[in-house]
Amino acid sequence: MYKLWRAYFQMPVFLRLLLSVLFIMLLFGFLIHLIEPDAFPTMFEGVWWAFITGSTVGYGDYVPETIIGRLFTILLLLAGGGLLTFYMVTISGAAIKREEDYKEGKIDYHGKDHIIIVGWNERSRNLIELINKQYDHGENIILIDETLSKDPINHAKIHYVNGDPSVDQTWKKANIDQAKKIIITADQSMIEREADIHSILVTITARGLNHRIPILVEILTDKQKANAERAGATEVICTNESTSTLLFHELTGHEYVKAFEYVMSLLSNQQFVVHKVEDEWVGQTILELTMYAKKNEKLLLGIIQDNKIRINPPADQKLTKEDQVIVTKQLLQ
Repeated sequence: MYKLWRAYFQMPVFLRLLLSVLFIMLLFGFLIHLIEPDAFPTMFEGVWWAFITGSTVGYGDYVPETIIGRLFTILLLLAGGGLLTFYMVTISGAAIKREEDYKEGKIDYHGKDHIIIVGWNERSRNLIELINKQYDHGENIILIDETLSKDPINHAKIHYVNGDPSVDQTWKKANIDQAKKIIITADQSMIEREADIHSILVTITARGLNHRIPILVEILTDKQKANAERAGATEVICTNESTSTLLFHELTGHEYVKAFEYVMSLLSNQQFVVHKVEDEWVGQTILELTMYAKKNEKLLLGIIQDNKIRINPPADQKLTKEDQVIVTKQLLQ
């Protein structure tokens, strides 16, 4: 008996209340059937009466006719009615509490094949918008950030997790084992070196929990790119280096920057993709690949070589396995 009571009190409050309500309603339904068998010919009628009376609905289809039965009804209202009302209030309170916990990033994510984005900033906000535009039904995205008090995006496909990304528990809440890709953005509110160290630490944590998942890391200083790769980053992007290149070309008046801005505008509209050079393309010239695109009424915009974007490269330049091509989507379809 002691073990049963102990197990009962170890149950969640919601379950304990439900069992208590069911017990009291069944008990009163059975007793009213014994007290007034003419008014309540079966136990079912008694239980029905108990629930309707205890919930204060009061249909009046079953009514005690004796004084003892009516006194018993008063006892039901005192004992069971309050408990049933408290049970409904508890359900409502639990639902509200869960909704608040969800908005505050306290609820674990249990889905799979999702994208995890670390850090809330303008870049991650734009990235989420681009991802949602790219896919008709959207992608399930987990946003990890420890500086926000509530979910910054009210979207069915976005799940916010509040926590330190350098701690294992935060990644477990984001269900890293079932994720398909991780994107770690740099915290530009920090000093550049400290921001890169933090990104590298986050990368080490994520890689330690999932050895196979692709990890894209944003680094602010070129000196830390090698360390990010050692930490387990699949790909490293140095945003300050790219920005400096754009400013230089703008300063020197090169047309390269205008072409690059055109490419970036296409990227914002998701009109092109960056694709690795296929085996059959290796050794072909830019002119040959351009003609292939032309036959399909598409456009070859340029190539990425040695981490540098080259718009309108020489026609006789040959493609290598390490190059990437910038093409309109349909070129590869």
